[in-house]
Amino acid sequence: MRIRMAFALATAAVAATMAVGSAAQANLSIGNVDVTVTDVASGNTFYLLQNVSVLQAAQVCQVNVDVVTATLLRGENAKCSSKTNNHQQAWIKKH
Repeated sequence: MRIRMAFALATAAVAATMAVGSAAQANLSIGNVDVTVTDVASGNTFYLLQNVSVLQAAQVCQVNVDVVTATLLRGENAKCSSKTNNHQQAWIKKH
């Protein structure tokens, strides 16, 4: 009897944890993003990528997708390291 009760409680705890985890993840949607480049000398901004997933932008920019996601969730633009140099600044921005 004790084993059944312990098993039932463990099952209920796992189910509750999974339900809470799913609800928390549902609110973390960023949607699609743009990757832009700004010329340092002229100040002109160009789009490298428009309306792509965060994963695709992170792969093009060679940065960690978790870092990009966290930065965008804070309301900031994420730096696109592989496309930034002395002549241009590249950013991942919310679409």
